[in-house]
Amino acid sequence: YYTNATKQLWRNLVELQPRTRGAGAGVSREEYVARVARDIVARLPSELEVLPGQLAEPPTPTQIVLMQEMDRYHRLLRQMRLSLRDIQRALAGEIGMSEELDLLGSSLYNGYLPDQWRRLTPQTEKPLGSWMQHFERRYAQYRTRLHDGEPPVMRLSGLHIPESYHTALVQMACRKRGWPLDKSTLYTRVTPTTNPADIKARPDFGCYITGLYLEGAAWDLDRACLRRQDP
Repeated sequence: YYTNATKQLWRNLVELQPRTRGAGAGVSREEYVARVARDIVARLPSELEVLPGQLAEPPTPTQIVLMQEMDRYHRLLRQMRLSLRDIQRALAGEIGMSEELDLLGSSLYNGYLPDQWRRLTPQTEKPLGSWMQHFERRYAQYRTRLHDGEPPVMRLSGLHIPESYHTALVQMACRKRGWPLDKSTLYTRVTPTTNPADIKARPDFGCYITGLYLEGAAWDLDRACLRRQDP
């Protein structure tokens, strides 16, 4: 409760900052927003295309999940490109500044993830800068999976809906082993490996994952159990 209240307090204080600057105070708010918008547009990737032969026929469960993930990512990408184009046109006086564009400009100015993008992305508490890094890592993982197949280690936090990938892994194991799907489940075992680069091959069933974080506890590598978090 106190953590959330403090975050909200600081957010309100940031939003109360003046939108105009006096002479000699540096770039104006409009110039800063336009610069941030241009920087983000320059970092936006192109949409991924599925070429003939890249997927099995019929696609495997994990490949179906990949296509669903890419579709959600592309919807977010299109919304970002469209809204950034409109905010730049509005700042240049080519179109009117709507309430939605004004909120977008405020988010870019204050370093927040805009709400119209947040609606199309997995739940996150990241500010805009670190979210853009997360956004680019998601694209890199999708591109690797599309061109090189399933990676040895899956970054679970880079998926829009990780639960669908879990279900696909169970389905693939059941197909290979002839197990009933409704009587099979997924279990997790923590390995002593801390560097994903040390994993060179996928397991026969399931997968290695990374990208999980503990809150309120820490992990004891030697004893393979939870421990109290560091002060």
